[in-house]
Amino acid sequence: MEERIQNLYQKLRDISALYLIYRMQNNVEQVKKIIPEIQEFVLWFLDGNRFGIEEGLYQGMCQNVIVILDDILQAMKQEDIVLLHDAVAYGLMEYLQLFVEEEQEEGTDDSL
Repeated sequence: MEERIQNLYQKLRDISALYLIYRMQNNVEQVKKIIPEIQEFVLWFLDGNRFGIEEGLYQGMCQNVIVILDDILQAMKQEDIVLLHDAVAYGLMEYLQLFVEEEQEEGTDDSL
């Protein structure tokens, strides 16, 4: 599952970057294409407390993930590219990042 999460994170990061840097306005269509992957992650996340944290905190995280998913669905329905970007970049990606290895996130380019 870790590899799929990292792959999904990279796809969403690319979509977000294209939206922010190049003002590409087709993020709704791009996110629609990966909804099955998003759904898989959300169902996996909601399936159990993978952090071993206090149950109340985990339940709060689950509720937040559901709200983020609802925001994504509403944004797609209304074709609201700003809401979609916010829900993806500042919502879902934050949860994906919990499972993404730091090296993968930052890249492995040693030439900098």
